[in-house]
Amino acid sequence: MGVLKNIKSPYNSFNKFWSYIISEMSYNFMWPVMGTFSSLWLVKYAGFSHANVGLSFSMMSLMGLISAPIFGYIGDKILEKKYLIQFIAVLSVLMGPFMELFILPMRGGNTYAMSIIMGLVFGLVMNGGTGAIETYEQRISFVNGFEYSWVRSGVTIIGFIGPLICGYLLLTVPRQFFWSLSVSGLIFLIMVVFFVKHDESNLGVLQDEEHEKINFHGILKSMFSKAFIVFVVFLLGTVPLSQIADQQVSNYFQTFFNNNQGVMLFSYSTTLQQILAFIGMLVIPAVIKKIGYRNGLVIMAFIMAIRLLLFSFATNWVVVAFAQLLGGLYTPLWFICPMGYIFSVFNKNEFATIQSLSTVSAVQISQTIFSGVIGSSYDKLGFHSTYLILGIICGCFALFAAIFLVRGHNSNPTPVKQAA
Repeated sequence: MGVLKNIKSPYNSFNKFWSYIISEMSYNFMWPVMGTFSSLWLVKYAGFSHANVGLSFSMMSLMGLISAPIFGYIGDKILEKKYLIQFIAVLSVLMGPFMELFILPMRGGNTYAMSIIMGLVFGLVMNGGTGAIETYEQRISFVNGFEYSWVRSGVTIIGFIGPLICGYLLLTVPRQFFWSLSVSGLIFLIMVVFFVKHDESNLGVLQDEEHEKINFHGILKSMFSKAFIVFVVFLLGTVPLSQIADQQVSNYFQTFFNNNQGVMLFSYSTTLQQILAFIGMLVIPAVIKKIGYRNGLVIMAFIMAIRLLLFSFATNWVVVAFAQLLGGLYTPLWFICPMGYIFSVFNKNEFATIQSLSTVSAVQISQTIFSGVIGSSYDKLGFHSTYLILGIICGCFALFAAIFLVRGHNSNPTPVKQAA
């Protein structure tokens, strides 16, 4: 305890720092469960076809598009109050009972109805909830004075641990697999209700006295502003292309092998990528203080473009593995810079709404439109040509960002203590 007392506040406080990391880990356990292992479980135990699984994930994206702006608007209304994340925490606890009592009993029935219902429910909790939780924690990082990226490192930590837990559960108690979400959700709920705290004396940092409080007229004005349009155009030309490319990297990597050795090597490179991302989350505050959020976004886009071009010119698996590692360099920038940029450029009173309309909704719409197009181009043009086209497009939008992204009124906002 003596050591903790010597650590600068708030990092010596469980309530004002460490509880947020535990919250991130417990909530984001949902992503390895759903993103990595759920399709296997749904086919084997719930009687889903692969088409059913795809439909369910489409419904998750749809619900994310619907709920994210609503959650953003509510978040801007209630600011530091925890009502919204408490609601999401309660829903996450109910995921196990939902699967047990509603989805499994429907086996042998209308699997398409099952897919739609499940996708909409999980989309509300995951796709909609993630943005709400991220913007809340970003706000509180300014209030409490901690580095938001250090809290977000909990995502990469659970990225190591989550798959191990999921694999063990599938091997030992597969029927109870989704009850793990209720356990992690309960931890999340306990953290949110009893431990997550904020500095009441510094709430003024969340208010923008120069602008009106959030209203629909103000939101529309922001959406049609040059700053917002440039920001969204930049996002659409970079982030979705990189994320869609990632969907098929494992298949591309395997083309350099005639056996299953490529699967293991790819898993090793992906693990190293996560380690680099974790380290990046720890050091990125010092980097952002030097370059600012705007330049961080530009650098992120250029790394994405270089990575895609490396994929296109790769002649062996080593180059592909190296390009895969570059994902660990831009991931911390993607986690941190967009929200910091929004907070510094736009009306703070509309922070969560602008974030949901740009980095969430716009990106998901782009993925919905281009995933099929890019997927088919792998078959028609091949991996090399497709990645070359994506890399050139991404590079052009990186240049666009370097020229047109505006500079914020404070590129690295830091909370200033108000007088009591």
